[in-house]
Amino acid sequence: MKTLVSALVLSAGFFGAAQAGELDWPPAVEAASTVSRAQVVQELAQARAAGQIVNGEQAYPVVAQATQQASREQVRRDLAQARAAGQITNGEQSYPAAS
Repeated sequence: MKTLVSALVLSAGFFGAAQAGELDWPPAVEAASTVSRAQVVQELAQARAAGQIVNGEQAYPVVAQATQQASREQVRRDLAQARAAGQITNGEQSYPAAS
């Protein structure tokens, strides 16, 4: 009985010491804002208007579209050049060539 009580007292002491060491983690970070609250609100309104703010788990952000579209023939030429340069890999065990 005496051994059990001693073990409980020791374990409680170790538990308390372990918890006390975590009170200062993570260290406090002091940050100064470089923009005003009004600027943040304005940027938020602009992002909402542009559709960049999403809500919920199923909403996806708007994907930016390419401003310049390559022709099908240009894509084929680029693919042929990449294959010739060894930049295209297939399968899970293929690694790109070291550059």
